Order: sequence, then structure tokens, then C-alpha cells
Amino acid sequence: MARPNRLEQYWSRLVEAILCRWDHVQLSDLEKCKYRYDDIVEIIRQTYHRGRSHITMEADIRDWLNNTIANLEKETDYDKKEQRNVA
Repeated sequence: MARPNRLEQYWSRLVEAILCRWDHVQLSDLEKCKYRYDDIVEIIRQTYHRGRSHITMEADIRDWLNNTIANLEKETDYDKKEQRNVA
């Protein structure tokens, strides 16, 4: 069995964070592009492009997604360490 990619592993928490950060993005749109990083970036960019450079907007979205996923990984690693300490 293949190991889930980062988007798949943190999908539910990531969707929650995306909808909180970009409240005009629709859950149904995110579900259509499930686990496809470039499609998620494009959905957000299309929703919020208003007057900003396509490249600048995309870079901001990618940075935010990468940082959010990294933070979710850190939280998960911390939780695992805490569980081992309790056991």
C-alpha cells in the first residue's frame, strides 16, 4: 500500500485552514481538486486574482500552503512524541 502524500495525509485539516484563510473559496471546488496541489493553487488564485500579478499571487498561495502543511507535520510529530512519553 502506497504512503499517502502530504495533501492526502493532512487533507481535512488543510481544507479547514484554506477555508478559514480564503473564505470565498468553496468547499465543493476544493473537493473536486482533492489532493492535487496545482489545482488547489489555481482554485484559490482564480477566486482572489483581482488586480494582482498572477505569478505573485500564485507564489503567495504556494508559500502559504507549504508553510501550513509543514506546521501540520510539526504538530503531528509533537503529538506522536507526547503519546510516546505518556505510554
